[in-house]
Formats: sequence, C-alpha cells, structure tokens
Amino acid sequence: MSMDSLVAQIKDKRELRSLPDPLVEKTLKDYLAKNKLKLPKAEKEIKLILKEVRAELRRYTGQYTLKSNIKHIKEILSSNNLEDLLKEHRSTKERIQDYPMIKQIINNLNPKSILDLGCGINPIAIAKKAVRYHAYDINDNDLEIVRQFFKKNGMEGDTHHLDIRTIEVFPKVDLCIIFKVLDILGEQRNEVTEHLLKVIEAKHFLISFSTVTLSGRPMNSPYRRWFERILKELNYHYDVKRTSQELIYLIEKS
Repeated sequence: MSMDSLVAQIKDKRELRSLPDPLVEKTLKDYLAKNKLKLPKAEKEIKLILKEVRAELRRYTGQYTLKSNIKHIKEILSSNNLEDLLKEHRSTKERIQDYPMIKQIINNLNPKSILDLGCGINPIAIAKKAVRYHAYDINDNDLEIVRQFFKKNGMEGDTHHLDIRTIEVFPKVDLCIIFKVLDILGEQRNEVTEHLLKVIEAKHFLISFSTVTLSGRPMNSPYRRWFERILKELNYHYDVKRTSQELIYLIEKS
C-alpha cells in the first residue's frame, strides 16, 4: 500500500477530514519509524496502523472542535451573533468570560499585527479592524469560519491551513498568540516550543495552558515549569496571569 493511499484512508473519518495532508503523513511516518515498520501490506497490519495513527491525530483535534456542522455555524455567523458562535467551539466557550481580560492585555500592548497559532475560532473574539491578523490552524473547518468572519467584517486577516511544527518562516508581528497548543505537541514538545520562541519575530507572546483536566478537574500543578525553564534559558522576561481555566504567560522577547 502506498503512502498516499494510507493517508487517504486515515482521513476517511469526519473529524479528521479537515486536517492537512502533510500533518497526517508526518504523523504516519513518525509512527512507522517509532515502531520500526515499513508500509504495510497485510490487512490486519493496515487496520492496526489506521487505528493507532487516527488516535494520535485525535490528540490534536479531539479536544477542541466545533459542536455543530459547518452549515449551522455559518448560519450563526450570518446573524452576527458572535457570542453564540464562540459557544459552538469548546475552547472559546471555556474562554468567553475571560475574553474581556485577555482583550485588555492585548489592548495595552497596542499591536498592529497578530500571529495566532492553533487559532481555532479565537480570532472572532480578538481580531479588530486596523490590526493585521495571521491565523494558523490544522483544522480547515475552523479556518473557514474565520475566513468568513474576516470577509464579513472587513478585517485585515489571512488564514493558513498548516502544521506549525513544519513551518520555518512566520510573518513578523507585534504579538504572537498560542493558546492551549504547546501541551499537545507530543514527544517533541520542548524542542518545538523553543524553536517557535526563537524563530518567530514578535515583540510579545501570549501563551496559555489549561489549568483543568479534560474531565474538568483542577490540575494539582498547573504551572508549566518545563516552559518556564525554556523562557529563562532564552532570557525572555515574562509575567503570569490566571483566568478561570488558563494560565497565560505574557512574554517580552529580549
């Protein structure tokens, strides 16, 4: 069986169809290399690989997805009921009561350009006119909503359906936002995190981590010491702010 055929079969699940092919192929190749496997031929082996790789991909998509189908979401968007729209996505729904605080932090920084990695539909709550917004995500359904929002409201925004682990060049911006993404980067988390902090040309970063488990229970140790060690090694100044369900690191790149 060819690599392209396996990628197509892996994506033959509704929740995985909007993922970019390079992300699926990379996850598949990593799985084969880790388990010292070649492209499978036997049906039993193919089924096992499909199951395992899909499970790994759901780590990126399963936690934060749209509740309703894309058609219903577009209907909400056309009515311009932004709060209802934010409630359709688990991540933004959890953050609704905290957006005033987050927006105040951003306003104090007065950015003219924003890079949002793993954006989901976060730009709907944050983007505003006269601020250039670069939205990156692996879920094209989320990005389609963001594209429609930008167009409908005359925003200076662009969307990118890419895996941030594979990008070497990002637009230069005043502020980079990475909300609840770094924890799910897998075994390469620390290396990818340090690389992003180094390579992204931004005056400030807003990076958040959840303070609750997927079941909704408070974490015993919500502070990410591994992340703070990276910041200290890079000599980046930071402050930590706490919302109802997140820790937000406000970072100044020295």
